[in-house]
Amino acid sequence: MKIALNPLLMAWMMSSATLLGQASYTSQPVGDVPLTFVAVPFAQLTDKNITVDGRRALAIRPDEWKHSETPHFVLHYFRTFIAAPVSVEAEFYYRYILNDLGVNDPSAGTGTSVGKTHIYLFESRADWTQFRQAAFLEPWTGAVHIDGALFVPRYPEFKWKGNALGHEISHQLVKRYVGTRLPLWLSEGYAEDVSSRGNSAFYRARGYLSTPRELIPPSYMPLARLTSLPAYPPEAEVNTFYRESRALCAFLGRDGNKPQFIKLLTAMAQGAPLGLALKAAYGSLWPSLDALESAFKSQMND
Repeated sequence: MKIALNPLLMAWMMSSATLLGQASYTSQPVGDVPLTFVAVPFAQLTDKNITVDGRRALAIRPDEWKHSETPHFVLHYFRTFIAAPVSVEAEFYYRYILNDLGVNDPSAGTGTSVGKTHIYLFESRADWTQFRQAAFLEPWTGAVHIDGALFVPRYPEFKWKGNALGHEISHQLVKRYVGTRLPLWLSEGYAEDVSSRGNSAFYRARGYLSTPRELIPPSYMPLARLTSLPAYPPEAEVNTFYRESRALCAFLGRDGNKPQFIKLLTAMAQGAPLGLALKAAYGSLWPSLDALESAFKSQMND
């Protein structure tokens, strides 16, 4: 799954949090896991499972890639000052999203491993464009999750990096621990919602003022169409699609309805149709898509 990076979304990502000061990433712990960041030879990585698109990425400036790993991730990168903060953020997002989903970390204390997630970091637009074209991605793609690996631009000229990393980690964790059959709107809407909240929580945990920005869609897409899209809409509607999907997921989980939303998400990730999942999760509150749309549009107009 992909996160869009058209000009409007780039502006949002660059100002996605209200921050005071500058975050420090040096040896910061995540939960009870002290993190250190050390480059290691590829041959010494504990998880060397490279996907087809991972090989495409590593073919770009092949002699310059460095490698490191954290408890749940393997990072491939060019410069340490770009990758070290990502190592901290990735572990934070991992725990934040699993907690949001109500999933216990299956790799903690079990003696088993499901493998680490590989993250490939691109520091320049030229490198990202080369990979995007090699992987046959849409021109507006800003980051992507493919076959369990994450491909994320991290341009040093952007002071605030936005929620793209958390967005892609959300896709990976939902597919791994909840189900693989989410419809497009729910997959992208939840990833946007949870990563925006997680991005703000990351900075609040470091003493900064940060709240997710509420982004009103530039136009309205009827829910019958939004919830039935099998693929991304035309580029002119991508911004509306992402924002409205995020707004709908946030609406479904607000006012104490988070358990009901997770129930709907889980049912649909395992293949349940929207009508049945909606009725099972929310009962008489929103027994149909029409009832949900009426309440959602009323909230958006407030």
